[in-house]
Amino acid sequence: MTSYYACRTGAEEPNDRYRLQAACAAPALETETWMRILVLGAAGFIGSQLVKILCTRKALACSGSAERPIAELVLADARPVPPVAVPAGVAIRIAQGDVRDDRFVESLFEEGFDCIFHLAATLTLDAEGDFAQGLEVNLLALVRLLERCRLQQRTPSFVFASSISTFGGDLPEVVDDGVAHTPETSYGTHKAVAELLISDYSRRGFIDGRVLRLPIVLTHPGPGSASVSDRIAALIREPLNGRDAICPLDPRTRFPVASARCVVKAMLEVLALPSGVFGATRAMNLPSLSVTPASIEAAVLRAGVAGRAMGNIAWKPDAQVQRIVDAWPRGFTSARARALGIEGDASLDAIVAAYVEDYLAHA
Repeated sequence: MTSYYACRTGAEEPNDRYRLQAACAAPALETETWMRILVLGAAGFIGSQLVKILCTRKALACSGSAERPIAELVLADARPVPPVAVPAGVAIRIAQGDVRDDRFVESLFEEGFDCIFHLAATLTLDAEGDFAQGLEVNLLALVRLLERCRLQQRTPSFVFASSISTFGGDLPEVVDDGVAHTPETSYGTHKAVAELLISDYSRRGFIDGRVLRLPIVLTHPGPGSASVSDRIAALIREPLNGRDAICPLDPRTRFPVASARCVVKAMLEVLALPSGVFGATRAMNLPSLSVTPASIEAAVLRAGVAGRAMGNIAWKPDAQVQRIVDAWPRGFTSARARALGIEGDASLDAIVAAYVEDYLAHA
């Protein structure tokens, strides 16, 4: 199902896959200055945050160039994409479908893209539980997507969300970009292979790839899920909403985190970098905070919202979740990113405060 929030035309498309939902006047721009942007995974936690910022900015800088105005945002996901505020002069197309479906991907690429944000994935526990589905979504669909990029007339910028799960095994206390990739999950293996493919397609000039390896990203507003990252996010979300949370980890377990605000900011910063700064690999870590469940509990208690009852955290170890998190880096940084001006969050208190501001301040 595909629909349009159209801001450049007031007429129905002849193809009945498109449905006009709104119209507004667009500025008179030269065609070559317009940007057409695809966000895959637009209904997700990071994707929805990214879309909100793109609609606010209405222009992007890519590959060291000056900002160019956004003509169209194509928001794609297997789930329904929530309605967004339509900015003047920008067309918004909503496309619901499965990245494993060639016909769906072909329909997305009918006009080509200047920039693609690829945030869609099957996460760790799902990929462990269903090997074939994880491979199809995380890797084989990516190959087909990269081939679509190779065959279009213009070379698109390609921003990809990788993960700390590309690292595993006997890790140093702090993992930088130079640590070898030895993933211990299928999801981490998919991400490591994806990084290599994106670097190779970039070397060949088929795309201009930029990859950020992300830590656990906080704080998903819910509803809760069984994913490892959401079980950690629940330690913030649930108590602040007056509900009890269950922590599956030892309270002393150390792992890296970043806020969704920080992740989106870093993605736009890495997109703006000149291509020449990357060298042999297009991937880098996102500098992150190293925290524990115990430190999260303390930060939540400090942030208690006036007039709201607080929930508690119950400690109930889960061996599978503990094993997965223990294989991840405990500390996560990047000298390359920091040298390029890309930084992490200021503090865990700031991450908790951002959740309160974004989701509770006006509740």
